[in-house]
Amino acid sequence: MSDDTFKASEAATLSVVASNDGRIQQGGPAQYEEKIKTAQNVRLTVLEDQIDAPIDVKTGTIVRGSIPGSSTSTFDFNVEIGNATPGTYDIPVRVEYKHVRAVTYSDTEQPEYIWSTIDERKDVTITVEDRPQFDVVSEGNNAVFAGDTGSLSFTLENTGTRTANAASVQLSTQSGSLYFGSPSNAQGETSLYVPTLDPGETTTVSAQVGAGSETSPGEYPVNAVVSYENQNGVTEQSDTLTTGVQVRPERSFELRDVSTENFRVDENEARINATVVNTGPGDARNVAVQLGQTSTVTATNGESSVGDLAVGESAPVSFTVTIPASAEPGTNTFPFTVQYENADGDVRTTDTPIRKSISIGPERDPFTVTNVSTGVSPGGSDSVTVGIRYNGAEPVSATNAKIFVSDPISTSDDGAYLGTMQPGETTNATFTVSAGSGALTKAYAASIEVRYDDTDGDTKYTDGLPIGIPVSPSSGGLPVPLPVIVVAVLVVAGGAYVLYRRR
Repeated sequence: MSDDTFKASEAATLSVVASNDGRIQQGGPAQYEEKIKTAQNVRLTVLEDQIDAPIDVKTGTIVRGSIPGSSTSTFDFNVEIGNATPGTYDIPVRVEYKHVRAVTYSDTEQPEYIWSTIDERKDVTITVEDRPQFDVVSEGNNAVFAGDTGSLSFTLENTGTRTANAASVQLSTQSGSLYFGSPSNAQGETSLYVPTLDPGETTTVSAQVGAGSETSPGEYPVNAVVSYENQNGVTEQSDTLTTGVQVRPERSFELRDVSTENFRVDENEARINATVVNTGPGDARNVAVQLGQTSTVTATNGESSVGDLAVGESAPVSFTVTIPASAEPGTNTFPFTVQYENADGDVRTTDTPIRKSISIGPERDPFTVTNVSTGVSPGGSDSVTVGIRYNGAEPVSATNAKIFVSDPISTSDDGAYLGTMQPGETTNATFTVSAGSGALTKAYAASIEVRYDDTDGDTKYTDGLPIGIPVSPSSGGLPVPLPVIVVAVLVVAGGAYVLYRRR
């Protein structure tokens, strides 16, 4: 045999070397001697039923064509050695072959061969070592979410016959997306120390294991090799043991029912409202949704915490942003990320942002005109009352309104002081206007400009708010022109004066 030492509870190869040491009793021509010394149709069979040990032979009869004299040939048998007690064992092997026992020859006739068939039993001796040996006898709930870390644990037993001293368990993974340790210090292998492990003793081995967010769900193998010192202080290694880790899909979340408030250009308190949903496959603790950075808006409150979310649970979230005056109205894409804690309290962030399209509305005028009322008619004057509504979110002060008109409308009183105005408040501004005698009965274009101070004390001006000043027909009166009426009054008055003097 080439190697006669084995371990209990292992699959191995039993190599049996057959040696042809046949001898010639009476010589002759070389070609006939070679024929006699050659063993032909050599067949070896391990007699499994005659082995006094828990050894299973997985290979049947092995046949070789021939083995010349003084030559050897190796017959490899696959065997499984069970929980055999350390010691030596005889393995019976049946050897069958045939050979030429004698040759009769002459110069004038063909040689005549006399054949012999051999069928005999041979014993080979093997040794089952007295040594430590290891097996994974139970495994923990070794599952981890993609993009997260968890724990790999299993129970290791010394199934051998000697104590393993100063043992270390070397764990390694064959997948590039599976790692040991934390995401910031990911390693492809790790080592765990076991001071001693006696025969029949078990120990629990555990390590932090993680999977990248791109890891496909499934079972991933982890190899374990035990290094230890034998009774002579020499370091030896076990065979490779295998355990596994189940990778589950990455936790995922959705944002639903997205709505906005005051989401328009030049708005300091625009709001985004939504509902975050844990779509699985695992519960998440201390969930917080964050609004990512964009070049369009600036978040004034970009994080919304909602606490724990079990699979399928949802919670409202909201964010406030400032939209500058330089922003363009239209639809923009906003990224949201979700942070949460895993079972170990480690903070994790979803790898792919949730992207939502949200429309930014055009800038809203801080003031709007709600009503225009006047009774001015051609050639006359009258007051114009304009309702001015304040649309802002904070009070304004020192508010003044000014009216701008053009021919045939003119004004002798174009300003109105409105004072402090509260959000949503409407105040009437009153002006005096005149319509030329040639004015038509229609509405003439005019505009209102409002000057005000904001809460920071900055003075601001609106653009012109367009209004229409309606000119109405005269409601009646004397049919003669006004200058004539004045003269007639003077004449009557003068006449009265003359009559008074005569009396």
